[in-house]
Amino acid sequence: MAGFRAGKRSYSEDVGLTEGAKPHPNIWLIIAAAVVSTVSLALGWLQLQSVQRAVGVPLPDVMMGGYDAAHIESVRSLLDAPLVERYQSVHYFWDLVFPVAFAALIILLVHRFGQRSAFRWPFYAVAVTYAAADIAENFAIEAALASIEVTASEATFASTLTTAKFVLFAAAVLAFALSFMLNRATSRRDAPSSQSASEH
Repeated sequence: MAGFRAGKRSYSEDVGLTEGAKPHPNIWLIIAAAVVSTVSLALGWLQLQSVQRAVGVPLPDVMMGGYDAAHIESVRSLLDAPLVERYQSVHYFWDLVFPVAFAALIILLVHRFGQRSAFRWPFYAVAVTYAAADIAENFAIEAALASIEVTASEATFASTLTTAKFVLFAAAVLAFALSFMLNRATSRRDAPSSQSASEH
């Protein structure tokens, strides 16, 4: 019975709740960040896909393996004024909101479920670096499209950021998963000592 009570107390401490307690304020921040991330990703992706269907070639933003100056030139030649405006709305709004909201979501989740992990600060850094890469990519692509002639260095810079964006996005998701698993492992390791202390 003492072991059951200790286990129950340990679980309550892990999730940050006790009987009759109100939800932790972080829960509402997590929900808000999740909603903003989901909505901005969905609307931004739909806008991006509409532009891609109109031009008939893959846009740089979705090319995980990268692209060159010739591809950016071909995309630019197919963009008319309405499409440019629609494309810029992705770069200057939806794809600014999403990486910030997503990074905030990962940071809040790691703080909530992985706060015992010694790796939480590197995990925070991964989320922030992802947001920085995604936002920098937007401006790099816009700068390349606005230049008189797309240079190889401009294309390489933008292409590198695009690839880094996808890699860091996956790393941010993995960081949360690892922080959660490490926290669970720490909780299980601490549970026997808590039970032993309660019996004595």
